[in-house]
Amino acid sequence: MARLRSLFDPTAVGSPASIAVIGLGRFGTALALELAEHGTEVLGIDSDADVVHDLNGRLTAVVAGDATRPELIGQLGLADFDRVVVAISSDVTASILVTSQLLRVGVAQVWAKAGDERHALILEQLGVTHVVRPEADMGRRVAHMVRGALEDFTEIEPGYVTARLQMPASLEAVPLRELRLQLQHGVGIGAVKRDGTWVLANPETRFEPGDTVLVHGPTGKVEAFAAAMAKQRAAR
Repeated sequence: MARLRSLFDPTAVGSPASIAVIGLGRFGTALALELAEHGTEVLGIDSDADVVHDLNGRLTAVVAGDATRPELIGQLGLADFDRVVVAISSDVTASILVTSQLLRVGVAQVWAKAGDERHALILEQLGVTHVVRPEADMGRRVAHMVRGALEDFTEIEPGYVTARLQMPASLEAVPLRELRLQLQHGVGIGAVKRDGTWVLANPETRFEPGDTVLVHGPTGKVEAFAAAMAKQRAAR
């Protein structure tokens, strides 16, 4: 395992620059590849040798092994990683075993995927502070998009969201400060996408035809604002 550790920058271990992902199913693989795409050093671990072979060369290192075995966690030096993601959810027992061992060896941040609410509750009781529920989160996100006029929707935390929508022509050419959106609608505009590029909004920002904005605020107010903007666009 000495050669494996040498693949990682020792100054990066213990920082978000090096992350281990245990479980390379659809979720784990997508996560690991996205991290690698953005310059993160990623160690991938899975019990399926075929999966490991397919990802060889696409991650910093990839290992075939049973992460429920405490000796593997020690051999790979996972205690030295500041962040380890347990992307196992179909086998709850394996998820719990791996997660508890990572916490026991002192991994600073353990992120774990939960298959359902009961699984999530067990992980939280173990002491995992970052429990991910991708299916549930995506379901809630799509629900808000389906029922409203939002192009995209991200929950920052329960009750507060950011969303993407198009501004109506009636608000074009008016400085953002004069629209008084926070006072009238309880929302803020953080950024504007124009000609394919996002730029930060400021009080003097004036909207142009085709602009898309990133709006933020309480969930109900953002949805109400999106509905009002949709009506104005339809009335054009």
